[in-house]
Amino acid sequence: MLGYQANAQWRDMSDFVVHFTKPGPPYHDAYQNMMSILGARTLIPGAEGFGIARREAKVADRSRSVCFSEIPIDQLGRLVQRRSLYGIAFRKSFILSQGGGPVWYVQYGSPAHLALKHQLDQALSAKEPHKEPVWAVTPFVDIQGDAHNAPYNYRFDWEREWRVPGLLRFTEYDVAALFLPEEVHTLAQDFFAWAVRERAGPGYFCPVLDPGWKEAQIAEALAKHAQGTPATRAERKSAPA
Repeated sequence: MLGYQANAQWRDMSDFVVHFTKPGPPYHDAYQNMMSILGARTLIPGAEGFGIARREAKVADRSRSVCFSEIPIDQLGRLVQRRSLYGIAFRKSFILSQGGGPVWYVQYGSPAHLALKHQLDQALSAKEPHKEPVWAVTPFVDIQGDAHNAPYNYRFDWEREWRVPGLLRFTEYDVAALFLPEEVHTLAQDFFAWAVRERAGPGYFCPVLDPGWKEAQIAEALAKHAQGTPATRAERKSAPA
């Protein structure tokens, strides 16, 4: 099951993170944006950065990141409401191997916040600010509770966010699951099978799930995928290297 593998009873935990697409550039449709990402095997960060240094012009590029959530996959309702029904799941181990990690939520005005702010001020006043090592940390730090510095006053911690600074490149074998509404599962699976047969692009033969499904429905789909079918196994073997 795509939950916490160390203990199946820990339903509040997950070994996976999910990136949900949204309508917007390059397409006005979240499904097309997801398919574009899968075709390119690349997640590109948006123009707006993240973290405690996101508004520092000298190092703004160091804050651009790709975002994920580690909410258990049968409890994605609130995240779907904020984003869309279309998502790509990865194992945490893969995200960690690509330089990603969980976000640290720090309260505004706390000793931790003040210490971090001091480190930022020192780095910004250095001869070559861009080369200071602190910028490897800042994309992973969000400050909460500052009513004068929106959106930091919004509570994002329920999303259990993870980030990867910069581009995230992956293969079809790195994707743990895809999230789509049930009515388009067959359409997507048929497209991937066609792409492999015609060598037109990558094929994703991981589990395909509906983010609105309950735990029992997800478990059934995963068991069926693990069992597989001869046709599915043949498509996988014919996938281009």
